[in-house]
Amino acid sequence: MKRLYVALVLFLSYFCSFGQVVFDQVPRDLQLYPRDANNQAEVVISGKMSATGYTKIGMQVRREGVLSKVISQTFVPTASNSTFKLSSIIKAEPAEYGFRVFVYKGADSTLVADRKRIVCGDVYIFHGQSNALALAGLDTYYSVNFDDKYLRNASYIGTPADMAWYPAKQPYGSVGGLALTIQRLILQTYGIPTCVLNGAQGGTAIAALMARNPANHADPTTLYGNLLYRAQWAGVAKQAKAIIWRQGEEDAGSGIPGYGGKFTTLYNQFREDYGDMRIYVGQINILNNKDQQDSTAALRDFQRRTKYLFKNVETIATVGTPGYQGVHYEPLAYQRLAFEQFRQIARDIYGSKDTLQINSPDVKKVFYNTRKDSITLVFDDQMQMVWKSDTAFYNFALGTKIYGREQKDYFYLDSKAGLLAGGLAKGNRVILGLKQPATAKTLRYLPAFFSDNFSDYYDGPVLKNTRDMRAFSFDGVAIADAITTVTTLAAKPVSDKQIQLNWSASATAQTQILERSDGSTANFKQIASLAGTVATYTDTTVPDPYGTYYYRQRSFSSTSESLYSNIVIARPLILGLEPIEPLIKLYPNPLSNDRILHVEANQVTFTGLLLRDMLGRVVKSWQGTVRNTLSLELTNLEAGLYIANVQTSDGQTLNRKIVIR
Repeated sequence: MKRLYVALVLFLSYFCSFGQVVFDQVPRDLQLYPRDANNQAEVVISGKMSATGYTKIGMQVRREGVLSKVISQTFVPTASNSTFKLSSIIKAEPAEYGFRVFVYKGADSTLVADRKRIVCGDVYIFHGQSNALALAGLDTYYSVNFDDKYLRNASYIGTPADMAWYPAKQPYGSVGGLALTIQRLILQTYGIPTCVLNGAQGGTAIAALMARNPANHADPTTLYGNLLYRAQWAGVAKQAKAIIWRQGEEDAGSGIPGYGGKFTTLYNQFREDYGDMRIYVGQINILNNKDQQDSTAALRDFQRRTKYLFKNVETIATVGTPGYQGVHYEPLAYQRLAFEQFRQIARDIYGSKDTLQINSPDVKKVFYNTRKDSITLVFDDQMQMVWKSDTAFYNFALGTKIYGREQKDYFYLDSKAGLLAGGLAKGNRVILGLKQPATAKTLRYLPAFFSDNFSDYYDGPVLKNTRDMRAFSFDGVAIADAITTVTTLAAKPVSDKQIQLNWSASATAQTQILERSDGSTANFKQIASLAGTVATYTDTTVPDPYGTYYYRQRSFSSTSESLYSNIVIARPLILGLEPIEPLIKLYPNPLSNDRILHVEANQVTFTGLLLRDMLGRVVKSWQGTVRNTLSLELTNLEAGLYIANVQTSDGQTLNRKIVIR
């Protein structure tokens, strides 16, 4: 019966009658039409004329109150039940459209529908607890100074039968400050109107927020169904751009178990009822409930990992947000959280190029050094991490320090604090120095709960990046051992263009990189990425056969890394320099004990000879009259490979390799 009632409400809201005109499609005042890939939407007015005698039906389209288009369709006056369909394209822009429909008997017209303030834009779904609403400061921050002319909400006052479109601030600010700020930012930045449907309910566990009537998913008597009902009434359930989910405080504070399984069910319900849209999950802040410390930390860690566990999910942290009050936030803090969420939406939905470091830094792997007296935390590649050692709180009237907190005290090895000597940030890494070598298996960052004699909520330092995005808290992350560093890297030339590298691969490596620096050890660049079991590689990209090259290797896995290997030096083996014609002979090669080099040519003559070492330096030279034989003493040269440049009388330079033993 309940399902029939809902269906009847939806039917009556779409099929309206005005005298002899019965509409089956007609816009409502303030309605938002979701934009398509062409940044527009089609508004259709259709139905039938049940009476005879009418000659035409026409539609006036007004943009911002100015007539922009007139569309009409003629009737056969003697026909009854004539159908009609009038349509017009509206753009996703800061503009409201109006539609006036007239029926005509000859020159006489009658207005049968007048719809105002229709817009085209995007739809967003909000769900969760009170922090998804952010009702603090609505009267101050979103009153006369906040223009919601092009922003929408769809809701009701009273019963679901009273559903209507509203400006975003109505009724009763139910969209909330977080959504209103995001709507404003989208409009100001991209000129696109938006509608937000917010189903959040303060102090509510996930079980109540996800409860769904199997026989009627849009049952308005459930929190989940009420939100879906509104979306289906508005005709946007399958067309929303994203769902923003902010929840978890009730489950964490009350120690309600099984959050991960419940979220999985909710995620699947969202996919079924709203489609495969982006879901943004906010990690909750640190609560002061001391009774459920482990489950609270585990819940936050699950929220951090949802982007890896579920398709099309993005996450963002809230820890360390200035203006936190223990559960809720000050109004300006909500606006900051909204701005940070907006940047992710702008990147994912609107193609914003502002992408660097807009995510909350997320730890990727944690591992000891070989001595186990330091731990390295590796964050996302793009992150530039900041280590803030401490925060201090002063009585400025007295000029005295009340209390302080140090970052190192909020890392927990196997749940134990006080084991760190300090820390530092370097690029996307944070290195924790330990007071002594450790054997702990897991690491937690930030307390599971927090309150003390100075504060009811955590007010200490947090890890962040250089754009002030705070890192996710995490719990139970395994600390891996360092991968064994390669110390056997060796190199040998195999030609003038190839150098072969060999080493003993580390047993736990999954991938390896090889780096080369040309001419010095100052500028290493990656030349290869290899599987973890590979133990040989031939560099075929050496740019100069006379150059000197330095190589190093490093091993990686999904959980750990090694240090760089030993550095090796190599020079190419100069081959392929001996032309067949014209003939010239240098002997003996390698040189004999008397170190006398003989040069003979029977098809050319020569006037000079330069002998170079493998660094390209001239170590012996001869210049003289034209001849075809020469004997040159090389007793003062060290053993090694040399290149002889023989200059012929016709202007050629013939290159030969010489080995001195």
